[in-house]
Amino acid sequence: MNVRQSTVLLTGASSQLGVFLVPRLLAAGFRVIALSRQASGDSAGPDEHLVWKHPGSFGIGASVGDSGLQGQVAMLISCGPIKIATQAVVLCPRLERVVVFSTSSVFSKASSPDDSENKQIADILADETQLNALCSERGLALAVFRPTLVYGCGLDRNISLLAAWIRRLGWLPLAGQAAGLRQPVHADDLAGLAVNVLMADKPVNLDSPACGGSTLTYRQMAELIFDALDKPRRIFSLPPRLVAALVSLARLLPRWRGVNTQMVRRQNTDLVFDDSVLKECLEYQPRPFRPSAEDFEIPSELEKYRLPR
Repeated sequence: MNVRQSTVLLTGASSQLGVFLVPRLLAAGFRVIALSRQASGDSAGPDEHLVWKHPGSFGIGASVGDSGLQGQVAMLISCGPIKIATQAVVLCPRLERVVVFSTSSVFSKASSPDDSENKQIADILADETQLNALCSERGLALAVFRPTLVYGCGLDRNISLLAAWIRRLGWLPLAGQAAGLRQPVHADDLAGLAVNVLMADKPVNLDSPACGGSTLTYRQMAELIFDALDKPRRIFSLPPRLVAALVSLARLLPRWRGVNTQMVRRQNTDLVFDDSVLKECLEYQPRPFRPSAEDFEIPSELEKYRLPR
């Protein structure tokens, strides 16, 4: 494949996946149209093969878009809402391959007692069904990846929130033994996986979880975050209801509004998935969970690839 002739449309380009995807795509030789709601207009990146655009100026959710650019797009990587990916498929007549990052929450939250979580998952599944039908109708290769506990540059709302709590307070309350198993995955490993799909000799059609290289308990994961921050391991095992009450208080602060009590209750539930198909078909080899302090901030060498501010 002559990737220098291939244009990739990257939605959700300001996300933590986008932080690593933009430089990886450019290094692989792709031209990149990076969509972000934070973009106020067209902005050129540090590389002539990168342009930032607001979704509306491309044609997403708008009556008029850039039909010239739409006609150039051969590949789509979705790191944002699936509805936007579906609209992009409609707009881009020359698409060949589609990669979508969804979530493993469709498994872990399927029977959540929280009504808002149930609605969120129902909406995601409905959007996925629509996208699947459209890609099937168009004969497009569709790879759907479902990561869990993504980390790597401080933009996530799970592991980085734990790190922020530990930095600020120096201690961490956990629900009981917090013995539920986890498989945290680095955003750069996912970015590499997506690029490999675009560069594969044959189109890739699959739907799979995408996990990290370690399976460890929630408590062990927290201990390694303390180590990464060079903090003593000050972990307190408390009754789940008490930890949930602390979380409810923390939600009063803007930074913690995305946290809910169900996250606390799941600390003792195994959330592990089988991604062996990725290892077999795409030689996926994610790193083990051994974070450093640098994994909780955007790498300085990648700042130049971000949306100009």
